[in-house]
Amino acid sequence: MSLSAPAIGCLRLPPGAEAPVVEAALAAGVRLFDTAPTYGPEPHAQERTLGALLRGHDVTVVTKVGMVRHRDRWRPDGRRKTLLADAERSARAFGETLGRPPDLTLLHLPDPRVPFATSVRALAAAAKAGLTGAVGLSNVSLPQLEEARDHIDVAAVEVAIGPFDEDPTRSGVVERCRALGIPVLAQAPFGGPKKQPRLGRDADLRWLADAHGVTPETVVLAWLRSFGVIPLPGVSRPETARLAAHPLTLRDDERALLDDRFPVGRLLRTSREARAVRRSRREVVLFVGIPGAGKTRYAARLGDHERLSRDERGGSLKGLAEVLDEVLAEGTERVVMDATYPTRASRNRVLETAWDHGAAVRAVHFETPLAEAQINAVDRMLDRRGELLASDALKTAGKRDPNLFPPRAQQIYLERFEPLGLDEGFAAIERVPFERLPVAGHEAPGLVFDLAALADVAAWRSGEPLDADAIRSHLRPGVATLVLAWLPPGPRDAAELARELRTVAPELELGACEHPPGPPICWCRPPLPGLPVRWLRAHGVAPAKVTHFGAGPASEALAEAMGFQFRRLRQ
Repeated sequence: MSLSAPAIGCLRLPPGAEAPVVEAALAAGVRLFDTAPTYGPEPHAQERTLGALLRGHDVTVVTKVGMVRHRDRWRPDGRRKTLLADAERSARAFGETLGRPPDLTLLHLPDPRVPFATSVRALAAAAKAGLTGAVGLSNVSLPQLEEARDHIDVAAVEVAIGPFDEDPTRSGVVERCRALGIPVLAQAPFGGPKKQPRLGRDADLRWLADAHGVTPETVVLAWLRSFGVIPLPGVSRPETARLAAHPLTLRDDERALLDDRFPVGRLLRTSREARAVRRSRREVVLFVGIPGAGKTRYAARLGDHERLSRDERGGSLKGLAEVLDEVLAEGTERVVMDATYPTRASRNRVLETAWDHGAAVRAVHFETPLAEAQINAVDRMLDRRGELLASDALKTAGKRDPNLFPPRAQQIYLERFEPLGLDEGFAAIERVPFERLPVAGHEAPGLVFDLAALADVAAWRSGEPLDADAIRSHLRPGVATLVLAWLPPGPRDAAELARELRTVAPELELGACEHPPGPPICWCRPPLPGLPVRWLRAHGVAPAKVTHFGAGPASEALAEAMGFQFRRLRQ
């Protein structure tokens, strides 16, 4: 199998009118065609069409596996059975038209719900079964690339590379592939339909295009090819197919002009090690940690550093790096970057900016568990707003204050997080374990009950009363007591339950979430910690003096996170 430019991406081929475009590409010298089951009017349709048009030609065909249609949208599905079924259908589509299976099959997109190794082993099985000539990856991180190499011979990696797409290059994926000799396919080299118009407005690109009598897009393709990557411009007309194969070669000074203009150029032209500053009197400290990790409290220890915080300034991580550039240019010697920085690409922006000013970067990783970060997030919300926000109110507040966010924000961080490594260019990495300090004045004992541990919730909602005697048997006179319940819209609501609980015992306080099913839009749905944290604060209760009577593993997990003693009452 030969992977080389010129090549095209087939996503934008017009259904029913593919032939003139493909024939123009072949006549111009294109020898690599990148497709997927998701391209075309129905799954695998474009594969069949493309196979028929390419039959008899000496070309390389690349396809992908691992996407399924869900509610009118494509989403990744990395399960073994899905990947093998996809590979079988692609092999059949090309076998019937092209006369052979695809030359290369890529995992289209990692599925965060499936262990990555499971998906990679499925690729290996597809190759072993003869469903494809070779296998590779698409849209992966550097840790995923390294993990995949333990299971398969990675024949190629496809990621977004172009003047306006820097993350795969900043992450180290492209540099690692080049070091290993793995071919890199550059998808969307013009940035897609939304970004492509910017090419024509760029003065340097226009100047070079006019000098060579070509389009700015042609200049971009020549520039990317000079790095040894294989651009995959999306084509939809015979004219654009021919331009994809234009033989333009840029001079060294012309490449240098674009390298200076677009960060991707410098990232690809010189090694990370050659750019890195490991020792310097100037220092940037980069905080890395889940939202609610406790980073701001730690920042107080670095009083001689100027603190740049996204919590205070808002905006994006890219924007915060631009502020760092300004601060260092003004002569500031020590700076703290207080944000989350989950990915290698997000961290690289800070590294590169610091290196440009001769500053070394020290990373501080806050190894705060999710459960502790959730408690911190609730504490912060109660400190700032005095209540548990939810739904639209939480979204609105979060736009003004980045410290206020829904539970999903922390999950997204964990899904995106890539472990820190010295190979990123850090002068050092400090790891900070989480320690929760006792709250002054919180010394009272307490009891927490899940409603499901005290009663059959469905039976109560259908009209049966609570068993008052059974509930009273677990109570302790004078001890603050919380009953936790999730009562989504339905018969009998939280107000009615609160009234009935007060008739059982006046010390029973109800903490109920009445938000609907689905992904949590609030912090009050058990087993999230919103309601227990609010109750602890209101009554001065010490977590270590709380006994939590629960009914299942979710309750036990909440008790462990809160520092409560757990006892099971019901199965």
